[in-house]
Amino acid sequence: MAMEKATNLVKALPSSRLCDSLDSARAAAGAAESGKCWYVMQLGKTSMSEVHAALQEGSGQLGVLLVASQSPVSQLEVLRAMEYGGVYVASAELEKPGECLKEAASFSIGPSLVLLTEAAAIKGDENWTAFRYDPRREDQGLAAFVTDSSRVRSEIQGFLSRESLLTLIAKKSLPSASAGDAEAGGLSEGLAAASKTVTILYSSDTGHAEECAKAVARQCRNGGYAGSAVRCGTMDSFDVGALPAEPLVVFCVATAGKGEFCGNGRNFFQKLSDRSDLALNDFKYCIFGLGDSHYWGKGTEESKFNFAKPARDLDNLLEKMGAQRMMPTGFGDDQDVDQYHTGFAEWKGQLFSRLGVDKADAAGGGDDGPVKTDEQIKVETKQLRGSMKESLDDITTGQVPFQDTKLIKSHGSYQQDDRDLREERQKMGVENAFSFMIRVRLPGGFCTAEQWIAMDDICGKFANGTLKITTRQTWQVHGVLKRDVKNTMRAMNKACMDTVAACGDVCRNVLCTSRPDVCSKELHKEILHYTYDIHDHCLPRSGAYHEIFLMQGDEMAEKIQVMGSTPVEEEPLYGLTYLPRKFKVAVAIPPSNDVDLFAHCAGFIAIIQDGKLLGFNVAVGGGLGFTHNNQKTHPRLADVIGFCKPGDAKYVCECILTVARDFGDRTGRKHARVKYTVEDYGPKWFKEQVVERLGFPLEEAKPYAFEHRGDLHGWVKVNDGTWSCGLLIPIGRVKESSRVCIRKIAELLKGEGGFRMTCNQSLVLENITDAKKSQVQQLLDQYKVMHSKETTVSGMRRNMVACVALPTCPLAFAEAERYLPTLVERLEAVADKVGIAQDDIVIRMTGCPNSCGRPSMAEIGFIGKAPGTYNMYLGADFVGKRLNTLYAESVSEDEIIKILTPMFAKYAGGRAKNESFGDFLVRQGIVKAMKDGRDWWTTPEV
Repeated sequence: MAMEKATNLVKALPSSRLCDSLDSARAAAGAAESGKCWYVMQLGKTSMSEVHAALQEGSGQLGVLLVASQSPVSQLEVLRAMEYGGVYVASAELEKPGECLKEAASFSIGPSLVLLTEAAAIKGDENWTAFRYDPRREDQGLAAFVTDSSRVRSEIQGFLSRESLLTLIAKKSLPSASAGDAEAGGLSEGLAAASKTVTILYSSDTGHAEECAKAVARQCRNGGYAGSAVRCGTMDSFDVGALPAEPLVVFCVATAGKGEFCGNGRNFFQKLSDRSDLALNDFKYCIFGLGDSHYWGKGTEESKFNFAKPARDLDNLLEKMGAQRMMPTGFGDDQDVDQYHTGFAEWKGQLFSRLGVDKADAAGGGDDGPVKTDEQIKVETKQLRGSMKESLDDITTGQVPFQDTKLIKSHGSYQQDDRDLREERQKMGVENAFSFMIRVRLPGGFCTAEQWIAMDDICGKFANGTLKITTRQTWQVHGVLKRDVKNTMRAMNKACMDTVAACGDVCRNVLCTSRPDVCSKELHKEILHYTYDIHDHCLPRSGAYHEIFLMQGDEMAEKIQVMGSTPVEEEPLYGLTYLPRKFKVAVAIPPSNDVDLFAHCAGFIAIIQDGKLLGFNVAVGGGLGFTHNNQKTHPRLADVIGFCKPGDAKYVCECILTVARDFGDRTGRKHARVKYTVEDYGPKWFKEQVVERLGFPLEEAKPYAFEHRGDLHGWVKVNDGTWSCGLLIPIGRVKESSRVCIRKIAELLKGEGGFRMTCNQSLVLENITDAKKSQVQQLLDQYKVMHSKETTVSGMRRNMVACVALPTCPLAFAEAERYLPTLVERLEAVADKVGIAQDDIVIRMTGCPNSCGRPSMAEIGFIGKAPGTYNMYLGADFVGKRLNTLYAESVSEDEIIKILTPMFAKYAGGRAKNESFGDFLVRQGIVKAMKDGRDWWTTPEV
């Protein structure tokens, strides 16, 4: 069966002739002017000598197909064919030959040898490697040898270290004794260059160590190393047993958790630790380690012990095993002025000098080309087009190239992978489980019942079967495979939705208070109208989104033809470089601050008098993201700078945006948000810039008062006679019974009902008539959806917020969404014992300090530092006008319970009337009030 299948594969090749013996194939190949003359044979040692003899003859029309049906399968004899030079060599599974036979058939400069192996013969052989060796690739500046799996068996590793040298020998005739010195010297230099090989391995979660490794690979290629002699990959993808065959390995090792290896290096280190039998006396290595010397506290023993610990552990182990350290281990410290780049620059300078590539140009280098900055990418990609369309159409991989991961953010999507599956997939030798998160543009958080149904269909058909309500008052779906990204976008478009400006360096989704009980329905609609005005006025105008995701067929062809003869498209507000960073806007309706207005780049506070909207107080300069132990970064709350009329709000927002565009820091993204522009220049200066661009002065700010920032839970009758009902969606994840319930409610309310997402990750049902109210209530009861004080369990559960974090967010250090409900359950038991279970206490958690869940404004805030470990912040006020203060670093769950238990008891017995938990902690001196974001790093613990 295997031979028959292989024979049929050859018959299907164009311009190919099938011969009944190796001799007849050799004869036919010698006489043929074009096309391959193939012989298909069973792999066997007795016949391989004849194959090698035929290959040495070098006829470009000879093709040999070997079929392996019995284990074990050695690829050694096939690899030997690489020594002859000018031979195409490949190895693949019989059931999945891929492109190798087509490539072999088209290879005319020499013979072709292909090994096809039955799957049963290599079952359980983790190191069996599918590969292709095509000398034509070197003419294109690419590696001649490529693998179709991420693991390379040791016998192949041994050949790769010699491959360039052997090819060069085979292709050249050694000069005779009478040859000139110049000719002999040139060949000698060529042989020396071809014999150089280097392997660069990295262990990285965030991509920093990977970036360093690729910089080394790029420099080596540009410095004279053959493309196939430079290999760069994860540590876990490398066969530990192949180390003795390596002339040199460069390691770039990042630190995870408490001095642990990152996920793609952990197995390598464990396997190496278990291989005391490896002889590494001739093995040379060097290491660069990345870490943060203050991560576990400035000057603490814990920080000293864990700093770059994986790199130091690997260094010690290799030294113990007899390996030779080529140069001192280097370290990159995030506390340095330029973070890890400072140490890397010094270390790589020494490395490049040792390797003899220090004079090479750092540009170029194929797949390991220099990483472009976000600013370069924005300028060079034709208004955010780049190669996105082609990348999404590429079905050979589940991911898009690095540059396109930056671009796709500007179109409302992030490339992610399931971090829970990384280790397993690396063992299998397959790429990570890549998928895409797609976020909808939904200003004010409003959608119709029909749009809810459409999104429910989309998450079931293309995503992971859930909808995530975000703190940006919209949906996002997770787990969309690359092949489904365009179809997902098109399905959203059919429901009159898109993802334009949902992410990227533009004005993002504009928020608006969702509580229906803060004002009349007519007034709420008016304010929502101005929210839309602001949002639409600041939208990017590029047609890239529609071209990439929506247009197809004749429509796309016509667009390309038109665009080819017209000037370059322009962005009136954003220009070529867009904004330095994202720009977030919120509209609040007092007394509710459910949007956390002061956490935004620009905020508009509705001023209502006698039932009429007078205008908006304007606030600028808020933002919560920072970097652990980087004191140049910190949260900041916005400053109120004046008042504007309702119709002027969109123009005021435009002016704030353009000041940020023109004066924001474009040299470092960690210092690029509007909050740092306001901080660096001052609120007064910023206001002057806004007024100058606006053309008229802002009025003095009007009085207002925020009293709460929680969501509506339960029923409320609006002044027009309809009902609204607030539902608690824990952590915003619509799944299982709640998804079924809300879908049924949406079907019930078609043509009349509205849905409002909230910034606290919950949902408000709107426009429910008396006739439909009882039916909605019946569905809520049937599916046990929390919607009232009696069903929402506790005050903490009503006010808990968390970002997604693990397993899909690449930036997360710790759990958030999957863990906070468990922690809250334990805290509820403590609160219940002291009688405060129903007290509203704001508790929030994020997996990293980017602070998507706004933990810095929580009465109890947690920011992930390592798996199972969080920094704990206390003392923000209940209405969102004060940041919290660091209370304890690197605490675990049990430590959290131990800390909060006595605080809850003290609060229950000693609070003033209507005093919130955060205010109580400050009044009691348990924490100091955080008066200003600039004090984030200096406000001491009490």
